[in-house]
Amino acid sequence: MSALLSHPLAFKISLFLLLVMLFGLLEWLWAARQIEWRKVLVRDLVAQVFGAFVVAKAAFHLNLWLHVQGAPWPEAIEAWPFPVRLLLYLMVADFGAYWMHRLVHIGVLWRVHRWHHSPTHMYWLAGNRGSILQQALFNVPYILAGPLISTSPWWMVSALFILNALTNAWMHMNVRWKLGWLDWLLVTPRTHEIHHSDNPAHYNSNFGVLLSVWDRMFGTYRSPKAVDSAALKFGIPETVPLGRLVIGI
Repeated sequence: MSALLSHPLAFKISLFLLLVMLFGLLEWLWAARQIEWRKVLVRDLVAQVFGAFVVAKAAFHLNLWLHVQGAPWPEAIEAWPFPVRLLLYLMVADFGAYWMHRLVHIGVLWRVHRWHHSPTHMYWLAGNRGSILQQALFNVPYILAGPLISTSPWWMVSALFILNALTNAWMHMNVRWKLGWLDWLLVTPRTHEIHHSDNPAHYNSNFGVLLSVWDRMFGTYRSPKAVDSAALKFGIPETVPLGRLVIGI
């Protein structure tokens, strides 16, 4: 396992194949909508590769150039048990991600996020679009929370990368599972597809990334029980050159 994690390319390829097998199988068994694969698959694969090897690196260097650093958390926190610090890290970062997600839906900042909403279809691979500026902004909450897990097992960075990939694929998955209390606690495909709706009535709904708690606390939660999922359509009401979408301007 350590050998695999030490080779970034092999690690990314292995993770992608795992996602293909896992989410591809789940959608094959429980797909909510038909996907016109011949129209979308090549573009989605190109977007996946571009995101992994261009967008992620460009955003990382942009954060370095801007000197984005971790927040000055109290030193006493370092003495807390690692599981407690990890839980706190996930909650703090997710809270920040919720607000950053709301921010990029406002005014001119919508430009950095609209590529993510541009697909007119929803399935696990379609959620991988993210502009360079969007990725740089979304990195910020996790960087600020980073000192909470500054002392952690050697595999933690890779584990968080895997968690992020699983979370992104999960929330965009093409299923309509009714998950009971999980729909209340977590961001699920049924709640997140409402966020991607092209219906203006849904624009300010369900900004959560991992937990749906923040949407409930701040009045942006829209229950899937109140929405006709079968009638949802996706995409953005504007035509933008691809280069501007990818950069986020």
